[in-house]
Amino acid sequence: MKNTKSNVLKGLIFSGVVLGTIGLQSTIVNAATDAGIEAATTTTEKATTKITNPIIFTSGGAEIGNGTMLQGDKVGQSVDITKLIPAGYQVASGSNVLSLKDNGTSQTVQLTKAGDVTATVHYVYNSGVIGTETLTGLAGSSVDVKSVPAGYYLANKNQGTVILGSGSSDVYLDVNKDISNTISFVKDDTAKTQVGTGIVYGEKAGDKVTVDAKQLPEGYSFKNSADATFTMQPDGTQKQITVVKQSTTEDSKGTVATLDKVTPLYTVDGKKVDGRALGASSDWATDKKLTLNGEAYYRVSTSEWVKASDVYVYTSNPDTVTTKAAGIAPLYDFNGKKLTTRAVAASSAWYTDRTITINGQKYYRVSTTEFLSAADIK
Repeated sequence: MKNTKSNVLKGLIFSGVVLGTIGLQSTIVNAATDAGIEAATTTTEKATTKITNPIIFTSGGAEIGNGTMLQGDKVGQSVDITKLIPAGYQVASGSNVLSLKDNGTSQTVQLTKAGDVTATVHYVYNSGVIGTETLTGLAGSSVDVKSVPAGYYLANKNQGTVILGSGSSDVYLDVNKDISNTISFVKDDTAKTQVGTGIVYGEKAGDKVTVDAKQLPEGYSFKNSADATFTMQPDGTQKQITVVKQSTTEDSKGTVATLDKVTPLYTVDGKKVDGRALGASSDWATDKKLTLNGEAYYRVSTSEWVKASDVYVYTSNPDTVTTKAAGIAPLYDFNGKKLTTRAVAASSAWYTDRTITINGQKYYRVSTTEFLSAADIK
């Protein structure tokens, strides 16, 4: 076996992960296999026969677990048993290293119940620590790292899981720097108005990454859902992604009336319905109001909507109203706009069937498309 050396920052390296458990001597072991734990040694002798020692774990006088085998190359070799210890227990002596005895010799290891322990993960880039995170769990348990600094990734992807030691420990993981692309979130208009920016990271151009929804401008969503998956371009590239105002729906029970023209219908996504429309000057019950891309719609059937700009909302109110005595009373359209060529006489009575409210002002309908302001009514 080739002589190997390793510089360990702190603690124990296990499966490529540094475990700096207090009270344990630093050593180097290979990853565990189903057949057992094979330790790396500093010998130049080539092993010809494996040494096997059965291990019996006990706690409080009772045997814990089903027992396992410890394997190595020669008597006296130090072997780490961290991955063999039953979950929820730790070695009573504080040492997770055993020395191999003669082949077939059983070794008994006293255990105690393990409490929560912590490991501080140090992320290292260019020999400097650029971030940390604290992992907590039972001694001997495996915990995944979750807070690799933004813009970096683990140099060894197999080091994403840390095996907690029997006490406080420090873990040092090397990271590499990602490439970054800047996203310009723009509105779906001719000017492509920018409403926000974001940054995405990847290891190399061509990688597909997910755009974090938290980076989207508040109140916006992707126009095309496929844009949530971003293909990385060369480092520093800027790219536009089109976003639209998120839709909102609210209860709005009432009645809407179309104007003096055929009125198109739309789906909940704002797409015009082919072959369907509302008749001119017709009334329709509505129960929902939708706001989509800044435009309001009213629902007039289970899956059909009409633009608010094509209708007006009214309240049925059959009555007779009389204009004031002082001068003629102007007439208004359904938007509250004064009609310059139409008015009614002072002190004249008019039948009305409905009222509308615009900017807090009430209006009474006195003809198909004409309204009197409540301000001109006695």
